[in-house]
Amino acid sequence: MMKRIYLIIIGLCTIVYSYGQSSVEAVLEEIERNNPGLKAAAAGLDEERLANRSEALLENPEVEFNYLLGGENIGNRHDVRVSQSFDIPTLSGQRSRMVASLNDLSALKYEMERLAVLQEARGLCVDLIHCNALLGELSTHLAHSKTLVESYEKKMKAGNATILDLNKAKLHLTSIQGQVNKNEAERQSLLSSLKALNGGQEISFDSTVYDISDGLPLDFDEWYSEASAKNPELALIRKEVELGQRQLSIDKTALLPDIAVGYMSEIRTVEKFRGVTLGVSVPLWSGSNKVKKSRAGLVAAEARQDAAEREFHSRMRNLYMQASAMKSNSEMMRSALTETDNREFLLSALTRGEISMIDYLVETDLYYDALEQTLSAEQEYRHSLAALKVF
Repeated sequence: MMKRIYLIIIGLCTIVYSYGQSSVEAVLEEIERNNPGLKAAAAGLDEERLANRSEALLENPEVEFNYLLGGENIGNRHDVRVSQSFDIPTLSGQRSRMVASLNDLSALKYEMERLAVLQEARGLCVDLIHCNALLGELSTHLAHSKTLVESYEKKMKAGNATILDLNKAKLHLTSIQGQVNKNEAERQSLLSSLKALNGGQEISFDSTVYDISDGLPLDFDEWYSEASAKNPELALIRKEVELGQRQLSIDKTALLPDIAVGYMSEIRTVEKFRGVTLGVSVPLWSGSNKVKKSRAGLVAAEARQDAAEREFHSRMRNLYMQASAMKSNSEMMRSALTETDNREFLLSALTRGEISMIDYLVETDLYYDALEQTLSAEQEYRHSLAALKVF
């Protein structure tokens, strides 16, 4: 019989934990679909891709028409010229590869915005789980306080208690009710913030437990290797270096002459001339300066990349160490709280007259103070985990 009860309890715990996990992920997925900022960023991404495409297009063709009056003896003349210029970077595909890199850069900017929105939503979920859990515990505390007031009202009518005892119980009840009201107001504020992230659509979120599978990475170096490779902020900086390299290559190639090919027709009164034209544009004055500028930009981008990677590694290691310390602290406090939970004993002992009202109030307040500190420690630990969600 005991084994069966144990299996039922384990099953219920699994369901509760699974609900907490799926609800958080469901909230993040819904916000990703409905967030106005992400919708605007997605529309801007399409616009940027179209704008980037123009970088790989050829120059516009030139059409020229001349009508010249030559007088009675010579006659009139009209000329038609059509020409198209070709630059080497476009012909060699360098500009097309540049456009692909620019599109990647635009996509990474979107990923950065998406990550920021989801991190904000995840932080709100952590705070809501804290509020929901605290509200559940305070509801139990409130129920015990109401029972206490009712008990002393009966005792007072029977002459077994004084008005002082009843007033103490009522003041305690009022204090607990105030905490419940404050916590509910904070919970509604958090739900309102989630609603704003969700484009004004309501979100229901009642989970009281954190996802037990979402824990601290066991090995920092292994986790960091994946995080640094997938983090959109670092990826964007690396892409800027790649763009700098491509721009330098394009500017070097652009030192080669541009070629213009066309058709020309010259028609006079008695003579007609038609044929192919070929022109060459030699970049004597501006080309070398562009190369110098691109080279300096590449050096600056590489310096930014080095600084960003160093800063990211330092920040992630500090966050990891903080999360590790918070994990140990929260587990220690939860273990101690579980071992010292004697709320039911205190209420029954008070009812039987084994302890005084003052003893009961002091002991229960000590327990709930420790409970709030435990929940706050778990909340801080989960916030530190959320800060490590960088990809």
